[in-house]
Amino acid sequence: MLGYSDRINHALSFAAKHRGLATPGFDPGAIAQPANLAIILTRYGCDHVTVEAGILHHVLEECHPNQQPTMERKIGDKFGTIVLGVARQAAEPKYDRYGEERPWQVYKRDHLSQLATAEPRAVDICVADEIHRCGSVLAALRRLGVEYLRTVSSAGSDQAIWWYCSLLEVLEARPEWTRREMLDELRSLSTDLVRSLRHNEEDL
Repeated sequence: MLGYSDRINHALSFAAKHRGLATPGFDPGAIAQPANLAIILTRYGCDHVTVEAGILHHVLEECHPNQQPTMERKIGDKFGTIVLGVARQAAEPKYDRYGEERPWQVYKRDHLSQLATAEPRAVDICVADEIHRCGSVLAALRRLGVEYLRTVSSAGSDQAIWWYCSLLEVLEARPEWTRREMLDELRSLSTDLVRSLRHNEEDL
């Protein structure tokens, strides 16, 4: 297998362009997120379709509903319908049809329903995304301290407990999803994260 992939390079460039790279105040972490996700997927031996879809699913998550058809057409034209289909299944349904962000727990519940039937490559992307999210929040808590808790996590400890317990339950009920090493890493990180959230919220 070759180390360089023009398609993955193209996907990263496309994601950077469409995630507001030139927007004032844009979070640099949002640029790094797709690259981190690609690294995690690659470490677990995922194929190019999964890596490309993982990079691009963030673009779909953040796309305004009015722009969704155009964006999906662009992704389909540039990367193929299979990549588009996997990315679509992996994307969280954050926005309603008016472009307003839905309540956190509402769209998380819908995402769990998606993952219960999504193809395994979309599940790979979701788990890799959560591995990155857990690791990033844990690192920020350790580096920046409790006062930065709300800047790195939008969910409180009760919500985090509900989310990770529910997510692990859905994943464990998918015997055809075979990347159990990813599940083990997510379980370990999410346990540490919930413990840290509980401890730090007591100090707030």
